[in-house]
Amino acid sequence: MQDFALTPPPSPRLAPHPVAFDVTYPERLSRLSSFFRLILVIPQLIVTYLLLIPLEILTVIAWFGILFTGRYPKAFFDFNAGVLRWMANVFAYAALLRDEYPPFSWELGEYPLSLDVSRAERQSRFRLFVRFITIIPNYIVFYFVQLAFFFTTFIAWWAILFTGRYPRGLHKFAVGVMRWYLRQFAYVALLRDEYPPYSINADARPGNEVVSGVIGLPFFAAYVALYAVQLQSIFSGADTVHTSLAPGAIARERPSAKAGSLRITLLDSEQTAFATSFEVEAEKDGWLPTFFTPAFFSLEDCDRVAFQNERYSVEEYEGDSFDVYWTGGSDRVTIFFAVPRSSSVCALTYFTMGGEIRFSFR
Repeated sequence: MQDFALTPPPSPRLAPHPVAFDVTYPERLSRLSSFFRLILVIPQLIVTYLLLIPLEILTVIAWFGILFTGRYPKAFFDFNAGVLRWMANVFAYAALLRDEYPPFSWELGEYPLSLDVSRAERQSRFRLFVRFITIIPNYIVFYFVQLAFFFTTFIAWWAILFTGRYPRGLHKFAVGVMRWYLRQFAYVALLRDEYPPYSINADARPGNEVVSGVIGLPFFAAYVALYAVQLQSIFSGADTVHTSLAPGAIARERPSAKAGSLRITLLDSEQTAFATSFEVEAEKDGWLPTFFTPAFFSLEDCDRVAFQNERYSVEEYEGDSFDVYWTGGSDRVTIFFAVPRSSSVCALTYFTMGGEIRFSFR
């Protein structure tokens, strides 16, 4: 009886990312054109910027099209993919990868580079709701790749000026960085569902979308929280309270004012021959997040000359001069202004992002 070894079938290799991009390597480049490249490309950059406006509008409409039908409307896809090809031509020229001036067109074969973005028959509805989260880690990693790209492009610029050639290794790297960017763009613009790989290689497979989503979620939550702070500050308005700077008046009255979910109370004041100081308590009030920093206080004399606080001492204050209240809390600080006793002090103002808290002194 013959024995047969039970071996698992070979696992199929995943196909490369469907957005394919490459630029033909030029043997010689013009020194003169390379020197003035940033000036020559300006008209193309203007057109590219204008093309992004309808692209964004069509992307929003396509979002609903995919949501209801599972398909990217073909006419919209053709236009947006054409804009992406136009952008690729312009960026390749601006990055010194080619000498030929980009055509004012997105037709195939009119520029010595290749960009293939095919339209998928079906697209995921679920990804419509998560890709703005999953793309965050990819953007973060790509930011550092871009820094390297700017550095290598600067080196290549000098190499072209002296030798007329773009170093082949640097050219390959620059093309790879553009490839990464175009895959990101195609993903964010809904042109493809496949997650952009964390790679500059042409044969790189789609990146891990699940892991990227898990990593991106805390960043997205922090962004939403900070946006909520800004939003509530914009609509916080202003609050003005009238009080007195007579000795002991503030300690007795403890005037308090509020803007948004931030409440500030004056606890005490002191005027010396060389400075005016206030002991201040800041409190989180309400459910919206807010922030507080003593740097946003300003003191005005009666001629409306403003003075910024020189320094502050911290009591019951944790660490920084910038505090974000997520659920509640209070901080107490003493702020100092180089305003002598002989000056007439008229107002203390705390500026929020969208309003102000003002204490007017009688």
